[in-house]
Amino acid sequence: MNQPVSKASVHAFYAEAIRGGLNTAENLQAATSERFNTLLESIGDGTPRTALDLGYGAGTYTIALARAGFRVVAVDQVPSDSLLQRIDSASDWANRIETRECLAENFAIDEDFGVVVAKDVLHYLARRDVESLLTSAVTHAQGANYHYLEVFTGITRRSADGRQLRIEGEADYSPDSFRHVIERIYDGWDLTLLWSEHAEQDRRTGRNCFEATRATVIAANRAA
Repeated sequence: MNQPVSKASVHAFYAEAIRGGLNTAENLQAATSERFNTLLESIGDGTPRTALDLGYGAGTYTIALARAGFRVVAVDQVPSDSLLQRIDSASDWANRIETRECLAENFAIDEDFGVVVAKDVLHYLARRDVESLLTSAVTHAQGANYHYLEVFTGITRRSADGRQLRIEGEADYSPDSFRHVIERIYDGWDLTLLWSEHAEQDRRTGRNCFEATRATVIAANRAA
């Protein structure tokens, strides 16, 4: 079996990509999704005006939340300089953003966040860390909370020479195993779970280097 790609090298790759403003194969610089925009526009006054963005990357979702009036805790292992520079000349909404430089799995969720976003980050974590984070977020949800997650499942990665790759300690969910986890953790919430096929190409070879089924989770704690 091939030696797994170390988490340290993955962390270094993203730190360099964000620092350089690079738009990688996964489109790090993409705008917020239409699904997220629709959700954000639908959130009413009963939702706490606090938000958590786990793995904020280029900061696009963090900025959208701050512009919408949320106080945002933005968590990522990458240095915060790039995000702070991006919002430096912004108006008062920039003051609503608080960055925390740490791994998502090391962030302790101990308050009620009205909105939680985790886009394209949870699949890198160990399953126990994914489930611990989401369980903590649900446990502390007191109001009409919303969670928006985009998580890759059923992942196949390949090197330029066609070898299969895996990342050290990653969750490696299948679509079915992830669905069972989400349904268990979000028991009692209004749950929308959407699926789409996703592929990324190696720019050197033109062949797919990443294939997966993307799960989009929209969970609403309307019963609160």
